[in-house]
Amino acid sequence: QMQPVPFPPDALIGPGIPRHARQINTLSHGEVVCAVTISNPTRHVYTGGKGCVKVWDISHPGNKTPVSQLDCLNRDNYIRSCRLLPDGRTLIVGGEASTLSIWDLATPTPRIKAELTSSAPACYALAISPDSKVCFSCCSDGNIAVWDLHNQT
Repeated sequence: QMQPVPFPPDALIGPGIPRHARQINTLSHGEVVCAVTISNPTRHVYTGGKGCVKVWDISHPGNKTPVSQLDCLNRDNYIRSCRLLPDGRTLIVGGEASTLSIWDLATPTPRIKAELTSSAPACYALAISPDSKVCFSCCSDGNIAVWDLHNQT
């Protein structure tokens, strides 16, 4: 059984913990943004909104336009979650649809390499296991779908 513990007042003070932050740029997605994920090393940001994921090159802070757009869902449906696998070559996208899209980003033109279909009408959040073998999708029907990414089932 879990027990509550007090949050010490000095928990947010120490080396490596920023005391101040400042905004350094604004990426104008143009619609409501519901999802974001960042590549490692930090070069690209993927933002999910209405029907698409926009790809931004943030290696140059002055860039204010996306370098590409991945059309993922019906144009009127929102992307609710996107997760980049640690290999930096695979992006998983879920939203207001029963299908998760697995994108191959390693090709000159990113393409959908697989789709996973759930019985739920929507996916609101995604998580990837540390070994990148399993994907968890939080479904609108109250379930969490567990996907084997290597066999894409």
